[in-house]
Amino acid sequence: MAPKNQPRPYPGGKGKAYPHVINLMPPHSTYIETHLGAGAVMRNKRPAARNIGIEIDPMVIDRWTKCEDHGFELIQGDAAEILPALDITQDTLVYCDPPYVPDTRRRARVYRHDYDAADHERLLAVLSAIPARIILSGYPSDLYDRLLEGWTVTELTVQTHVGPVKEYLWTNYKPGPVLHDYSFVGIDFREREAVRRRLRTVCTKLGRAQEVERRAAFDRLASSHPQEFLQAAERIR
Repeated sequence: MAPKNQPRPYPGGKGKAYPHVINLMPPHSTYIETHLGAGAVMRNKRPAARNIGIEIDPMVIDRWTKCEDHGFELIQGDAAEILPALDITQDTLVYCDPPYVPDTRRRARVYRHDYDAADHERLLAVLSAIPARIILSGYPSDLYDRLLEGWTVTELTVQTHVGPVKEYLWTNYKPGPVLHDYSFVGIDFREREAVRRRLRTVCTKLGRAQEVERRAAFDRLASSHPQEFLQAAERIR
């Protein structure tokens, strides 16, 4: 879902961190990305059946509107007000990348539409009340740790123009091996490339095998890993 003439990078955008976010995503039929900005995660993940981008900044909305084939619904407004009005179910995944909490960042003001502590508290209250599975990103924050007690925290290191920076990904579920998108499996670029090479080798060998051999391999996989095989087959229905 990579449109032409896409918006330029946005402060706090996930242009380098999106593989880590995508690797935490369980299967879902509806995907909502709030605080869309340049939409690095939206542009790089496998689309869901329905995809929604929420952004309060009219200038960002205007840039996305001018993009060709961006492939998702655009909603302008405050995520904390919009989310409760949407038809959200347990099969919905929300990725939320709000402005960094003020006391966790170097500069006092970075965004045209910033958040103070009260705005963060209001957003977290909404996220905690909806039935969706949620991924929330930001710098380590006492406020978030207090209000998101019981959520799972995944730590990652992101390279920025000032050097490596630690970020957290909070999820209201425990991430597992069943993913919506397996394109970025691996903890870093080197490991992702190694995984891709191994998969390419296996798939090439299967593709070149005689049909009866290929079916025999599928039959053995279905017998030894039935649940995983069924879950993989479900993706192509």
